[in-house]
Amino acid sequence: MDENEFDNQRENKAVARVIISFLKYEEYALKEIYNLRVKKWESISDRQKDMVPNYTKYLANLKAAIIENGKFFRSVAEYALQSISFEPGEIVQPNDLDLSKTCSLLTQVYREWSAEAISERNCLNSRLVPFLKTLSPPKADILIPGCGTGRLLVDLSRMGYNCEGNEFSYHMLLVSQYMLNAGLLQNQIIIYPFIHCFSHWKKIEDQLSPIKVPDIEAWSSNKGMGSMSICAGSFVDCYGRNQGTKISSHYTFSRRMQLSRAKAENSKDVVVTNFFIDTGSNILDYLDTIGHVLKPGGIWCNFGPLLYHFENDHGVETTYEVNPYSGFQDKINDYTPLMGLELSSDDIISIATNHLDFELIRRESGILCGYGRYGGPESCAMPGYMCHYWILKSNPTNES
Repeated sequence: MDENEFDNQRENKAVARVIISFLKYEEYALKEIYNLRVKKWESISDRQKDMVPNYTKYLANLKAAIIENGKFFRSVAEYALQSISFEPGEIVQPNDLDLSKTCSLLTQVYREWSAEAISERNCLNSRLVPFLKTLSPPKADILIPGCGTGRLLVDLSRMGYNCEGNEFSYHMLLVSQYMLNAGLLQNQIIIYPFIHCFSHWKKIEDQLSPIKVPDIEAWSSNKGMGSMSICAGSFVDCYGRNQGTKISSHYTFSRRMQLSRAKAENSKDVVVTNFFIDTGSNILDYLDTIGHVLKPGGIWCNFGPLLYHFENDHGVETTYEVNPYSGFQDKINDYTPLMGLELSSDDIISIATNHLDFELIRRESGILCGYGRYGGPESCAMPGYMCHYWILKSNPTNES
């Protein structure tokens, strides 16, 4: 089996596992969040049941919401299966983490594709869009790593920008494929994105709020619309430097990826990182990659918190360098922790300006942005973050 065949088989197994997790969502959610609450209800005394007379109705509505969400995920899976087929050996059953990620997608779809979450999207858009309009040329090439289910791609391409998204998660990629390409009409789908959160509600009805998506028809084009595409894979692997980065779980040394990285050099006018910069196990790889992919004078716009995904992860991985002359592994470290290098925003700005030839154009901190926050009257205090926003300009001294 050659390098490409091995990569394809590994990718097919990962995609198959995600598709099966979509198909198993209803079964998993009924088991994990519905059945246990039914058992808890059945365990209490009749006297206590009389104190909560509407709880059986709530449980029935919760079950109905799970079934409705299951219809959405089955539609995503069925759409994916129209263009993907698997060999028997490539079919892998999902684990609990896969199924948990599937549940969390409901929040992502709500954030990106509902009218109710426009205030969350506007935390970035109200800052980014006016700035982009000041740039020249107006049809800038924009890269959005960690593009999720693709909404920002659509919004910016409709303004005339040529947008390329990058996404590592197959959960996100399959949902984005469905939302962008399945020809969905406005408000065609109903989901219940809040049913996996049981705390902080003022009214239990808010938890069971139905949300219609998508709020726009993503497939429809307009005059002057820019191009739009998505590249699947790790940001560093697809766009990073070919030298000076250690091989790891998110950076390979295949011929195909070397060519991809060479092509990416100085290819983008703008990189937009939105709730992304804290997702890697080595943020310096991200900073190097952003510097590598931007043209001289290019712009890096960042928005989001610094909630480092690996700060409590005690996992380890093997990292090593490849000798460019011999091709042999060098400086092998079998025990590289995933945690570490949780830099502050001051650290990031300092590294970018002092070591990577960026100039700070704008900076703002302490921006409250909801994250899957239901916006109904007197509703719950669902998660939100205090976010950082900055704009940095690449290599201004060498700009031609």
